[in-house]
Amino acid sequence: MGIFDLETPESDPPAFLAIADESQYLLLITNHARAFRLPVNQLPESPVRSRGQRLVERLPFRPNERLAVVLPGQPNGYMALITERGHVRRMRYHFLGDNLRPGTLLFEPQELGAPAAACWTRGEEELFIATRQGKAIRFAEQRVPHSGCLGIRLDRDDTVVAVAPVQEESTVFLLSADGKGSLRQMAGFAANKAPGAGGKVALKTDQLVGAITTTDGDDIFVISKLGKIIRFQAVEVPAKEGTVQGVNCMTLRADETTALIAGRLG
Repeated sequence: MGIFDLETPESDPPAFLAIADESQYLLLITNHARAFRLPVNQLPESPVRSRGQRLVERLPFRPNERLAVVLPGQPNGYMALITERGHVRRMRYHFLGDNLRPGTLLFEPQELGAPAAACWTRGEEELFIATRQGKAIRFAEQRVPHSGCLGIRLDRDDTVVAVAPVQEESTVFLLSADGKGSLRQMAGFAANKAPGAGGKVALKTDQLVGAITTTDGDDIFVISKLGKIIRFQAVEVPAKEGTVQGVNCMTLRADETTALIAGRLG
């Protein structure tokens, strides 16, 4: 099931999904750790199978600069930003608000690695950081100092792919590149006392694509490398406390998933 919603060349596959109202803005962070704000109402509404619009033509990107994180703006809380090497920083929402200068440098990527994922938190939650090899760590966000710290110790050849805000009663949807997914209950995934430890297996997979916090009323959207997009209810996926391989969420043929998002529409 699903429709092919975006027409893109093979060299430029879909990489991000975001749910946002017209009144919101998108926070765009590049691999150079520079931040930009883009009002949603400045993006043209496009029909199915359109090519969309090249954001690099609207923003003053530098040579070899590309998007690393796309996140709808929020008027409160904190943003947790994770680098590909596992370092984490927290920033108050107002730092990324209306007065954000386009291209503001958030940190030095040469020291910590390029940005890999970000999420909004309320300031008193826990962070669930997941890696490409399907490992993850969970710890209280308040344990992250103002200057940041190592959030997860990575194995060789592994990298961070996602971060999500969680609590003890939360459920996280994990998706692999082959279209298999699982709802992992945090009640069965013990929290660490501090950040910086190695991860535990959260999903048995060769390539994890993403991880998002969900509730029973959420819809989950998944897009593939070839531009196929599907939508299904979170409650359709069995919730598990233990480690599993996941169930088939998206039928793929010579294709692989690239991004996902959860939310409520209407």
